Amino acid sequence: MNRFTFILLTIFPILISAQVVRITDADLVGNQTYQWTKNNTYVLDGLVFLEEGGILNIEAGTVVKFTDRADVGNPSALVITRGAKIYAEGTSDEPIIFTAEADDVNDPSDLGPKDNALWGGIVLLGRGVTQKGGNSEVNIEGIDLSETRGLYGGNDNDDNSGVLRYVSVRHGGRQIVSGSELNGLSLGAVGSKTVLEYVEIYANSDDGIEFFGGAPNLKYAVVAFTEDDSYDWDEVFTGKGQFWFSIQRSDIADAGGELDGSTPDDLTPYSNPTVYNWTHIGAGAGATASNPVGILLRAGTAGTIANSIVAEMKNKAIEVQDRAAGVNDAYSKLGTGELKILNNLFWNNGANTSIDGSSTGIIRITSGAEDATASALIAHLTGNANAIADPGFHSISREQDGGLDPRPSLNGAAYNTALANVPADPFFTQVSYKGAFSALAQGAWITGWTTLDRNGHLDLKIATDADEEEGLDALSVYPNPAQPGKSVEVNSEWNKIVHIGIYSLGGVMIRSIPVNNDAREQMVIEGLDRGLYVIQFKTESGKFAIRKLIVE
Repeated sequence: MNRFTFILLTIFPILISAQVVRITDADLVGNQTYQWTKNNTYVLDGLVFLEEGGILNIEAGTVVKFTDRADVGNPSALVITRGAKIYAEGTSDEPIIFTAEADDVNDPSDLGPKDNALWGGIVLLGRGVTQKGGNSEVNIEGIDLSETRGLYGGNDNDDNSGVLRYVSVRHGGRQIVSGSELNGLSLGAVGSKTVLEYVEIYANSDDGIEFFGGAPNLKYAVVAFTEDDSYDWDEVFTGKGQFWFSIQRSDIADAGGELDGSTPDDLTPYSNPTVYNWTHIGAGAGATASNPVGILLRAGTAGTIANSIVAEMKNKAIEVQDRAAGVNDAYSKLGTGELKILNNLFWNNGANTSIDGSSTGIIRITSGAEDATASALIAHLTGNANAIADPGFHSISREQDGGLDPRPSLNGAAYNTALANVPADPFFTQVSYKGAFSALAQGAWITGWTTLDRNGHLDLKIATDADEEEGLDALSVYPNPAQPGKSVEVNSEWNKIVHIGIYSLGGVMIRSIPVNNDAREQMVIEGLDRGLYVIQFKTESGKFAIRKLIVE
């Protein structure tokens, strides 16, 4: 047995006694700057608006909670109004958590994927371009029309509402008026200068993330276990997205994406966003949820969805709504070239055997469609390198059992089928795979900061193809979690490891270690921060296995 020993020297900050700070609407006003710090827990009661000119800075590691109000019309929620800004800038080690007051964030067993509607949600309102019922300035869904602070819209798609980075929004979706729940994150005409990356919505009763017009760009997003749609766009949304992940519950779920052009349907102007590298995992073949369709493109939307994966829908994978001849619907956008569905993978959706609208096909056909056999959609999908093919997910689970690893296999279709060209745009990252994750350690960007990880959903062993082939499954790291000043031993009965690397969750190598298998290896890491790390073991043939390392 080979044994490699690592000594971890970790420097901890001095802990400050936490205070509970209760916030109501009267506590936030316009043209003021507020600092929320991680040594406090903030509890918001009722609808709380940050008004025009206000700035809210939230320190990494801060927990913000919301009361569970009995009255339907006034749930607890945070609304960043037009002209106000929020700077919620967490880190992979210290995310900012927005959650229910009842959530013990230190106990993963406290609340799970079925605990939702315990508070409202997070709302950002901007001055971007939108249109609803002919109006370019409208109230966000659910807020009373008399509440002028709920207005969004304008003519500035470069508007800036601040930053959400490494943010987890848990257990929301409470009704704001009867029959109208709040999304986990509602973006009302938010502009492109707003930074939205590493954002998670977990266990929301309504949609996960909904775009109401504007041009916000969203990168590295997770929507897990919503009761309605995972992602929703409407009202002239023209932003960009990359590395989106969504997974649905088996007992209740709607579409992975309900993607609309306008409200009412089929008008101009209409949505026209660009999204690359989306992985959607539906409710599964045995679901009790209706789970009707993975991606629903309707109401005259245009746009591009490319290099993405739709899998595990109980029923159909995709529908492009075709209402009738002469209607400016999503189907018509295929004909004009404004709607592009490029180089995507469909796997294990319904019977999953053909790209058509048959009982075994993946296409859902609109009732009363002009093209009753969806021939134009079939031609578009097959002509643009969309395919039914297995991406090789390592493991899929919707429970808190450490069984979810949505990264594809290096040998699967995500890596070995043709890719659509990624736009030459600074927003987009050029990658060699389909879906939200790479197969390598750096692809596990959902580890550490997400509720999926912290509540025990993920397979943090992060197995790779090499595990079974080369016997690397025998590797173990002990003790794990590690304590400051203590050693960590990596044990294996396998003797072909030639290199060990320790990485941050962002993929940055902290230390590179050549291995002499005839000797006991030792390494000292000074100033290693508390958090999650990845250890990669590489063989002489270039195969590798990955294990997590927790430092507490």
